[in-house]
Amino acid sequence: MDATGSAKCRWLFVLAAVVLAATCSAATGGVQHVFHISVDGLRPDAITTLGPGELPSFYRLRTEGAFTDNARADYFITETLPNHVTQLTARGVKDPYGNMGAGYSGHDWTGNGDPAPTDTLETHKGSYVAGVFDVAHGAGLTTGLYASKTKFVLFPQTWPGSIDYNRITDYDSPTIVTQMKDDIASQVQGYTFLHLCDPDRAGHDHGWMGTDYLDSVKTVDGYLGEVFQLIAANPDLTDQTAIVLTADHGGTGTGHADATNRNNYTVPFCVWGPGVMPGADLYAVNPATRLDPSTGRPTYYAAGQPIHNGEASNLSLDLLGLGAIPGSWLDFQQDLAVPDPATMTLLMLGGLTVLRRRRRPLPTC
Repeated sequence: MDATGSAKCRWLFVLAAVVLAATCSAATGGVQHVFHISVDGLRPDAITTLGPGELPSFYRLRTEGAFTDNARADYFITETLPNHVTQLTARGVKDPYGNMGAGYSGHDWTGNGDPAPTDTLETHKGSYVAGVFDVAHGAGLTTGLYASKTKFVLFPQTWPGSIDYNRITDYDSPTIVTQMKDDIASQVQGYTFLHLCDPDRAGHDHGWMGTDYLDSVKTVDGYLGEVFQLIAANPDLTDQTAIVLTADHGGTGTGHADATNRNNYTVPFCVWGPGVMPGADLYAVNPATRLDPSTGRPTYYAAGQPIHNGEASNLSLDLLGLGAIPGSWLDFQQDLAVPDPATMTLLMLGGLTVLRRRRRPLPTC
């Protein structure tokens, strides 16, 4: 190698080392808390239809964080409770090939009504189904579940020892947001799941993408603003908190039961917080692991996988420095990247393909 080439290699090596140091600092020292938010029935085109003037908080997620408007709900069922089980377990309703039962990897929950008091994921499937609360609580983090539909009682019934704060209302998002804020004011949580029902209720009552539906999305934007205010006002949360936001399904007409309708299976997916590349397209920064499906509906075993709403829990754990949910398979490798600019520089240099976040040590007894 001549002197010019040698000097160029030394310069690239030094630059890569500097960037790697900055990147590792951002990726391992930033996120201590995650808000996993699911907006029930949210179509991504509602966000673009209303725009930043009407939805400042949604657009803050998009401009300061990474996002896509083309993620996918569960392949088999586009209903609320099955898709929230998918979000919290990182498994599809059925296994990738459509099988169900104790010997298969789906979570098996297909019902969308209120569960019986004795129902759990385990009693339904015939084997234990681990979830995000198991991992977060097992690592010593305080956890909270805040849901605005009574059917979500399935989760504290399934994981009673892993959810520290359990608040469920009957279609009352204002109360659930207030309860969440009050709880966090008394004790900061490591992992917080927040469910907001408003767009789904408006869609069923008045139709998706109508005036009432779009007004409900504006209402949710106000709740998101309260979450941002909560983070900014609490020094234990500021600059240490990520938001992962998605939806269980979209909708068309006054329903969303048809899993083959693209207005039902297309959902947004946004990530905001320390170490997240501002304004990034999640497909553009994950070219080797995720493929934008355009308007298609790839199976779970297709060669090119889209981003799924069920990846929210393993991504949340990854941001917290924790491993994937046992038995999960949506983002089980935790390779859904949300890189900051330093990581992207390394990617362009060809010196890095996947940057793993440093794992938190397990608590000692």
